[in-house]
Amino acid sequence: MAAAVMAMAANATDYKADLSVTMAGMPLGTQPSTISVTEQGDGKYTLALNNFKLDGIGAVGNIVLSDVEGTADNNGKTRLSTSQTINITAGDDPSVGEKEWLGPKLGDVPVSVNADMTDDNLYAVIKIDGFGGIDVVFGDGGYQLPNSGFENFHTATYVDGTTEYTSQEPNIWHSFNSGVATGDLAFLTKAALQHGSTSVSEDVRESHSTSTPNGTFGTKCVKLTSAKVMGVAANGTMTTGRLQAGSIIATDAANCSFFDMTSTDVDGNGDPFYTLFNSKPDALSVWVKFKQGQDLGEYKYATVSAVITDDTYYQDPEDKEYSNIVAKAQNKTIESNGFVWQQLTIPFDYDTYASNNVEPKAILITISTNATPGKGSKDDNNPDELYVDDIAFIYNAGLESLTIKGSEVTLEDGKTSYEISNLTGELTLDDIVAVSDGQGAYVTKAIETTDDGATVTITVTSNDYQTVNTWTINVPGVSTGIEKVETTTENGVQAIYTLDGRKVGSMNSKGVYIVRKADGTTVKVLKK
Repeated sequence: MAAAVMAMAANATDYKADLSVTMAGMPLGTQPSTISVTEQGDGKYTLALNNFKLDGIGAVGNIVLSDVEGTADNNGKTRLSTSQTINITAGDDPSVGEKEWLGPKLGDVPVSVNADMTDDNLYAVIKIDGFGGIDVVFGDGGYQLPNSGFENFHTATYVDGTTEYTSQEPNIWHSFNSGVATGDLAFLTKAALQHGSTSVSEDVRESHSTSTPNGTFGTKCVKLTSAKVMGVAANGTMTTGRLQAGSIIATDAANCSFFDMTSTDVDGNGDPFYTLFNSKPDALSVWVKFKQGQDLGEYKYATVSAVITDDTYYQDPEDKEYSNIVAKAQNKTIESNGFVWQQLTIPFDYDTYASNNVEPKAILITISTNATPGKGSKDDNNPDELYVDDIAFIYNAGLESLTIKGSEVTLEDGKTSYEISNLTGELTLDDIVAVSDGQGAYVTKAIETTDDGATVTITVTSNDYQTVNTWTINVPGVSTGIEKVETTTENGVQAIYTLDGRKVGSMNSKGVYIVRKADGTTVKVLKK
């Protein structure tokens, strides 16, 4: 027994990271914490969050879950997933009295965990069915951008001879003062790098939602401002990559944002000029406030562009056809709307780029005061202004369609319980085809035998693990041949095709569709 305990301890890894807590929908801020993961040796793990506390409320205790299923992928990441009912035990923090621990007083508590684990990083979402519902997010899984509320800035500096040009850039974002001039005319195009188009603003929207580590709400956003350079309008622009001034012709693709992960250059905060990103969001949300300094007629639009790629070079605007694109989310028609804050939700297009068959590893986001290069305001006293705040990725966890033994379940908004009659024969997990509206969502199918047939449970977990939705379908008249609940989990849908091979975005019309999943398998779905 002693040897077994020592072996388990040797396989335990302590992960340290910030832990954010929301209770009954109310953010409680963040706190440094540790989660220990122990490999059990049978493809399962034990996960322990010890001495868990709710700031300002009380000490909860030790949350320990064993027999957690682990599934490894090809990128060195293991997904941990479980739903259990446990007893939360008292912790051993000497600053808390034995009777002060709240967890043991709760009795049986349902707890679910979804996590991504590598050798040096753990991202976990823990949901506790107690105290009105507690949601715990541990670590950073890369599902959102750092500094998404634009609270932190660094100084960008461009040096031309003995003259320095500086501006404040949001961390992980970059403008012209940290850009590069290239080409034979770099001695001319470098003039663009003297214009730093980003600055700190406290003109935040009402009900500013970004929570800072100390639990307070954010007070800053970023302001983009256009300028006139060599008589040409220079749009206020920022990017998660790097800006390049490569031509005196504004519309030349040599003037672009780009990233090159082979470069070792860093910005004024010591960060690289690229952003790693390995997720599959369904949309991008961002708040903007926009004003044009001049009436530019048809050139009245600001723009947001997000491109998910692999880890090879990419630039926007493109100078050629790129085969490393996973998805794009673009809005090139952002109007002023009275110079008030407005929230934009921009869907990602995966279908157009599905044939590239590449995995997400990086993202290039570019935001500009004008959608057309060189067409912004040239009035020095009335530049274009674009305020940007609270950028976030949205991950869906709904159902696009559901069929059981070829019979479609007609899904209704807000309804999660259904019944399908007139089915006979044996029901297996392969007879259930559930397609989520989340590009990278996890779909778990379960069958449980009942007295008159079976109950099918479909659980959809968003790609970032933050949202979980469940549907229950009663199927009388079938047999299962099982003695306990059977489950299986699938990840994502890559594409949907009609029978004649035409790719479509969804199954809106009646007919037969071929659904290709992210793992390469295909299923046939009848939409009635």
